[in-house]
Amino acid sequence: MNNWQDITQDRLVRPIHPGEVIADILDDLDINTTKFAEILGVSNQIVNEIINGQRAITVDIAIRLGKALGNGPRLWLNLQQKVDIWDALQSHKEEYEQVIALV
Repeated sequence: MNNWQDITQDRLVRPIHPGEVIADILDDLDINTTKFAEILGVSNQIVNEIINGQRAITVDIAIRLGKALGNGPRLWLNLQQKVDIWDALQSHKEEYEQVIALV
């Protein structure tokens, strides 16, 4: 089995959306979403949609988050990728089972 399948396929629940992690960090830092949006240079709506799991982390947002929080963009992209893979596997599981492995 491929590594990405190991991470996501056997999970019974959806991985945590990166927005939940951001919400916890903002609580710990006692920063509201408006201030955080200013820090990132994006709209408050974007931050709220991410926190509410309604918007995915893009490369642009990952770079901004990584710089603002000091942990780099890869963490945020990896968290988002786990959610995206899990969602795709749930939505298209039967289709993916029909794909024949060449190697």
